[in-house]
Amino acid sequence: MVKSIFRQILNIPMMVRKKVAFLLLALFVAFPFLFSQGPGQAPSADIDYNRKGLFRAEYGDYKGAIEDYTYGLSLKPDDIDLYINRGLAKVELKDVKGALFDFDMAIAIDSTFVRALNCRGSLFLDQKRFTEAFADFDKALKLHPNYANALINRGLTRRELKDSIGACNDWNLAGSYGNRRANDYIKRYCK
Repeated sequence: MVKSIFRQILNIPMMVRKKVAFLLLALFVAFPFLFSQGPGQAPSADIDYNRKGLFRAEYGDYKGAIEDYTYGLSLKPDDIDLYINRGLAKVELKDVKGALFDFDMAIAIDSTFVRALNCRGSLFLDQKRFTEAFADFDKALKLHPNYANALINRGLTRRELKDSIGACNDWNLAGSYGNRRANDYIKRYCK
């Protein structure tokens, strides 16, 4: 039943799907009990604003997503996911300082949260701050050695630092964990 509904939705033109999505978003905001955590259990407001922000970001409304994440943080100021998601939305809007602040806040709350380290490292990599990027990816990998995204990113950083052998080793390891992107980098840069 659910699969047939999704198949029908995929046959609807994109403009109509977006309108339906925004209608569902309006329902989500107006009737949060529809999205409760379980029977008779009220949803957590910060989670609702995280979901709402993710939904808006999915459709390219990064400013709206940031508003939702910010409001969620006013309800729960130590929510790492809200900081990371807000930081990612800020990256999309080219707000590097704002994104860095959010990733720093997430890491300040939990310095062992590897996703936050990977996000900040990726931002550093994009800004050509390779030493800082390498440190974040390396720390993430010390905490979670088989984190393929951090291996890919550390490999990219090593390549920028002219360490081709180390880059290929990272990508080979990521590939051994089933990461498909690793194989693309190996084919392109490793001989």
